[in-house]
Amino acid sequence: MLIEQHIQQAIFTSAQTNRLDGYQLAVHSGGIDDLDLRELQAWGPSHDSLLESGEDAVSVNFHRLPSGAYCVSKTTPAGSEYSARTGPKVYTQCLVVPPEALARFANNPFALLTAAFAQGSLKVHDPLPETLEPFRLSGKAATVDQALLAQLLSDPGASWLGALVEAAITGPSLALIAGVHGIRLVNGILNCLPPECRTEFSFCTGLKPSPRRPFRILCLGDDPNDQRRILRQQDKTVLELSEKPPKKYTATSGWGGFISLTVASGRSAFLSQQFAQSRPGLRSSDLLALGNELLELAAASLSTAAGFQTVAGEPEASSSSEPEASFYGEPEASAAGCSDFVSRPRQPEADDSGSPTVAARSISTGEEERRADAAHLRFLRAVQGAAPSAPSGLEPDPAQVLGSQCPAAMEHLERLDDTVFEAIAGKPGALDELRQLWPDVLARLGSELIEESREQYLRHALRVWRDCLEGDQIQNPSLAVAAMDVVCLLFDE
Repeated sequence: MLIEQHIQQAIFTSAQTNRLDGYQLAVHSGGIDDLDLRELQAWGPSHDSLLESGEDAVSVNFHRLPSGAYCVSKTTPAGSEYSARTGPKVYTQCLVVPPEALARFANNPFALLTAAFAQGSLKVHDPLPETLEPFRLSGKAATVDQALLAQLLSDPGASWLGALVEAAITGPSLALIAGVHGIRLVNGILNCLPPECRTEFSFCTGLKPSPRRPFRILCLGDDPNDQRRILRQQDKTVLELSEKPPKKYTATSGWGGFISLTVASGRSAFLSQQFAQSRPGLRSSDLLALGNELLELAAASLSTAAGFQTVAGEPEASSSSEPEASFYGEPEASAAGCSDFVSRPRQPEADDSGSPTVAARSISTGEEERRADAAHLRFLRAVQGAAPSAPSGLEPDPAQVLGSQCPAAMEHLERLDDTVFEAIAGKPGALDELRQLWPDVLARLGSELIEESREQYLRHALRVWRDCLEGDQIQNPSLAVAAMDVVCLLFDE
């Protein structure tokens, strides 16, 4: 049975009271510690402190209080000031939340504010009441907002999200130039942190920078003066989301690498499972080691889900002759639509005896030659029985089998193979070519027929990723980033 803790509240705004006139902690409930009251007064935002103008301006704020409770607040414009000063009155409702109450909401202030708003406990009081009463807040929240992560996969993308998380946990303070997307991005960063670590990250999403409010994560507006002032502070990392993520934070290992891979592959449920495991005492400084551990689990989970088994450290294709459910979709395939293609098939290669050999194109990854393609087994199953018999003891050549039934489709697949593996290898221009080719081939062949190829691409990309993570140092960061870019593209449908 859930225990509902009392949540104290206070209002910081411009008012005339018996004590003073102007911005102040105008009213509060009686259960707030004196030290906490002084802290709320010091952190309270006053006139012209919101980044945005207009009635819809808002800032969600969070920081720890001296008593060990947390302040979760919302700042909005609220009419005119009593003094008739130009500009709207700034109004901040502060919720003083016990740690136990915040923990029920996965230590996510956004989730707690949503629950408080839903029950009518978060609102602008006009006029101000003489007293405020504490209230109870029931319910709880999931450890991960999977719908939010799905949105962030589309914009700004898995690589950017991993970079944001990496910058947040490795630096003392992070400033985002993100426009109206600040709330969504800060919420996304929290959702990518274990619940035990989230309370380390104070933040605001829409207040102008102030030394009185040393938030660990904050958003910047379009004011160049604010941006220059923040840039001059050596302990601040400033990220502009209209640009590409900096290579410094494009992690292929540690926590940022784990988040990039998990989000890119659509495995937010896996993230939820890991966050649901209690890890008492976990700190953000522990996330590098934990990220490498979970990165291996995530890679193994993806390989298994895609239908591969690992033997002696090398992924192998499943030997089952029956179609199985794929991680990406339904397994059934069809050769329908092949007659729509008119391109000429490539001829199978032959050995010295004149017998066809299995096609074995390869590309260079900089250190070794890797095989670029393998049998397209779904096509093989779709047309098996109609192809010429293979020599005794040899598997039928997929190029020969498919080429005899659907030559143009095979040519499209071969071109896709070349482009995917060249992009993973970091060949200049290959990723841009793949961005155009992938949706075209997918539309021509259909998702069912192309799943076997995508599983092969995933297997190879994960192998490259793991190779780059061997040892204590990243062996080839540019190659790992290229592999991640391809995975992101293949999943971004």
